[in-house]
Amino acid sequence: MALMDTLLNAATQALNNNGNGGNGQNPLVDMAMDLVQQQGGLGNLLSKLQQGGLGGALDSWVSTDQANAPVSGTELQNALGSDIIGALAEKFGLNPQQAGDLLAQVLPNVVDSATPHGTASEADGFGLDDLASVVLKNFLK
Repeated sequence: MALMDTLLNAATQALNNNGNGGNGQNPLVDMAMDLVQQQGGLGNLLSKLQQGGLGGALDSWVSTDQANAPVSGTELQNALGSDIIGALAEKFGLNPQQAGDLLAQVLPNVVDSATPHGTASEADGFGLDDLASVVLKNFLK
């Protein structure tokens, strides 16, 4: 576990430094990682989003045959629960709408990258170390 934490911290630090001129602030990356961790992995997060009514959007994120459907911050808040988004917002000094909107920007790409072969089962066991790898590959372009 210590190795994973070290790798995750290194990835987050690299993203923070490269993404924002070295000021160390990248709430988008940090919130996505925090959300996946809170939910016990990406597979669990996908299940919660599916149960929350975002199945159509999730299908597009997983699919290799179609573009990622957008979702709004409000839709994410409704699917995940205002308590989850509210806690993230408070942790990162944002209001819940801002937090939801930021997550709505990054989650489709994270899920898309975590399911390269078009099956949601690929996300099972997808944890923070995998998320760090996806973020490094996709957001440092």
